[in-house]
Amino acid sequence: MRDNFENIRAERDVPLHRSSTPSQNYAGLWKQIALGIVVGYSVLGVLSAAGWWLFVKLALSGLQITAP
Repeated sequence: MRDNFENIRAERDVPLHRSSTPSQNYAGLWKQIALGIVVGYSVLGVLSAAGWWLFVKLALSGLQITAP
């Protein structure tokens, strides 16, 4: 006689076979990821522009242009 341990488990409230429909816990996760990418890219763009502006300002500070 073979023992059947399929129905022996600690979680009695959990159904034996879970449904194949996706969980609602992560329903809005793609929106948060997309927003994080957009905001992060925007912040990096602003910081990059400010860094380049500061670099050009410092690089050209010693340069004097005189009109003939």
